[in-house]
Amino acid sequence: MLQDDTDSVAKSIADALAQRIICGELQGGFALREVAIAEQYQVSRSSVREALLLLQRSYLVDIYPRRGAQVRILTAQNVQDLYDLSTELYILLGTLLAQRWQTPGQLLPFVELRRAMQQSVQNNATEKFIQHCFAVIEVAAPVVDNPYLQQALANIVPAVSRTYYSAFKQRSTEMAQFTRIFDQLLVAVQGRQVDDIRVLVKSYAQKNCHLILSALPEAC
Repeated sequence: MLQDDTDSVAKSIADALAQRIICGELQGGFALREVAIAEQYQVSRSSVREALLLLQRSYLVDIYPRRGAQVRILTAQNVQDLYDLSTELYILLGTLLAQRWQTPGQLLPFVELRRAMQQSVQNNATEKFIQHCFAVIEVAAPVVDNPYLQQALANIVPAVSRTYYSAFKQRSTEMAQFTRIFDQLLVAVQGRQVDDIRVLVKSYAQKNCHLILSALPEAC
């Protein structure tokens, strides 16, 4: 039971539902009924409504007048749009990181993150691996020091995580491929090779996007 007295309740519900959407337990088009969710988590409907708005902001849920909320359906268009935007944001993150790091110690957290990724690959722990992938944003934040970029990335991470989960479940070898790209990106960041960062990020994003698009049914 959740204590229904603060905004953190809505966030807790949103986080729980988000994870179920990301891992594919709740499929695109699934109706999210306020009453049912309120009963499941033993909270008020107002907290559920706030949670659904948070999920809408993260592009995991669509809310329609008189129809209520449903899990966003992955279509070719919205997957392509998501990758077009996220790719440019990741390129900007990598570029600023390469330009703004000043001491080798600022890059050590990325090395530790790489070790954690490798451990997840060895354990075939998809969920943990995806968490490590997007922890890059938090690790880079103090160095990049751009709150606007950080917020923009935070808004789209859940939706991109959903596609990563789908891709890695289809081909577990994609996790190992991601770690190899990450190694190359670290070298590019250390060498302040901005052009290489753009090429690496764009190439991998296009490959991942194609994998998702090729697996899409008419509605998922």
